[in-house]
Amino acid sequence: MHEAPSAAELIERAFSLARRSGKPDWWAMTIPVLKNRLLLLTKNTFKEADFGATSFRDFLSKIPDVVSVEETPPPGFVILKSASPERSEQSRANKFRGDRIRADLWRAVLDYSSGRRYVWDILQQAARPASLENEGPVLPTISAAALDQWRVEFVALHKPTDPEVAERLEGWHRDTLPTVGLPAPMRPIWNNFLKRKVERRLQDWFMTNSIKTPEIIQGRYESDDSDRDVEALRQFIVDCVKAMSKGELLELRISPATAMRTLRIPGSRSGENER
Repeated sequence: MHEAPSAAELIERAFSLARRSGKPDWWAMTIPVLKNRLLLLTKNTFKEADFGATSFRDFLSKIPDVVSVEETPPPGFVILKSASPERSEQSRANKFRGDRIRADLWRAVLDYSSGRRYVWDILQQAARPASLENEGPVLPTISAAALDQWRVEFVALHKPTDPEVAERLEGWHRDTLPTVGLPAPMRPIWNNFLKRKVERRLQDWFMTNSIKTPEIIQGRYESDDSDRDVEALRQFIVDCVKAMSKGELLELRISPATAMRTLRIPGSRSGENER
């Protein structure tokens, strides 16, 4: 009698099917597609409960050393860690130091693909899926078209001079890829862009509905690699500045604090000009 395959073995077999199909980014697939592949592999006998899980997302959470899950774009992507060509950069991007949107509010805004409606539970001060018995103010879940428009805005704001980087950025938008599909230096920039869009959407909704705005932002990511992330982001911005026209440079906004700090840096060109 053969021993049943482990969760990790099943996952790796499912991704292997995608690799053999010739899919270039076979190491990343949507959550529903991965589950369908597991059902195909097991002849429809796959059940999350057999692995002590209550849902498919819970099943995936039990093997964090094998896969990572990206919630955007919906319905979410699963990344096979051992095969992702840029897994080390992705790991650093996920740990990028910075604030984050509360998980319940993040889900309520971005989970358009499930068809659920989310309401604001005033007593619990939390977002939850709507129920017939206990309704509440319906939160502003985004549409697929609106999320695509955010992507269009992001692409319009960033015009890489490197043809390969520009091609990857366009492919990320065209093929609706997860964040890992972006060039590594642009991932924290997109994450921050998306986060601020969600935050503003929530702030406007609470204000329009005359509801006291709760804490939307919580926690911070901590990472020993954060300095490398910042350096990658800094280099990307420097490259953008180098590619700007005179008109674009004249429109560039620099905070007074940054300007004063730069003037104090020994050997900086600005500091030399002041002497």
